[in-house]
Amino acid sequence: MAIDHIGVLFFPEQLLFRVVGRASFPLYAFLIAEGSRKTSDARKYLFRLLTFAVISQLPYMLFRQAAGIQYMKLNIFFTLAGGLLALIALNRLPLRYSLSSVAGILALAYYGPFDYGAYGVATILASGLFLRLRSAGPFFLFSLHIAKALLSFFSGALSLQIYATMSVPLLMRYNGERGMPLPRRLLYWFYPAHLLLLWLIWYSLKRFG
Repeated sequence: MAIDHIGVLFFPEQLLFRVVGRASFPLYAFLIAEGSRKTSDARKYLFRLLTFAVISQLPYMLFRQAAGIQYMKLNIFFTLAGGLLALIALNRLPLRYSLSSVAGILALAYYGPFDYGAYGVATILASGLFLRLRSAGPFFLFSLHIAKALLSFFSGALSLQIYATMSVPLLMRYNGERGMPLPRRLLYWFYPAHLLLLWLIWYSLKRFG
């Protein structure tokens, strides 16, 4: 993710930075899906995501402005929270209510607009399916990334999101066991902190460089 953002801000013509970054969001989406299964309190989990969504919005807006991106979006924490909420709805509500809730969340992500939009929430849902159906799950994730790239192509744009398929082999190696624990605060604070740091570097170079 950090490599991707460095490329966006400082090396926009070097696509390798962006290609490497395509694998990051599917990994975050997978962690949300797994976290939704193992958390002891889904409401607190959702509250933490929304709290950092608010904290991260200003650094995110500064970063996008520095990168010359004119249109504004809601940062990735909103997308992660939307995906978690969709999983909670599927797991806890009757089918007819859960499906309508998920449809509403997908629409909100699309029109919100959340970073990665409805595709981002769908990736979290597909990651949840991956964890339930380990044999067919990789196919669904792989197909989702391909579909995103094809939709962009038929809309007249080339999308690097096809490289998100690189994450699928990594996810297939997951054995369900917890790896090396990292401080929770580090995991949450890294996103807004690194965006703000990159913006400060950009601003310093622009003013004093």
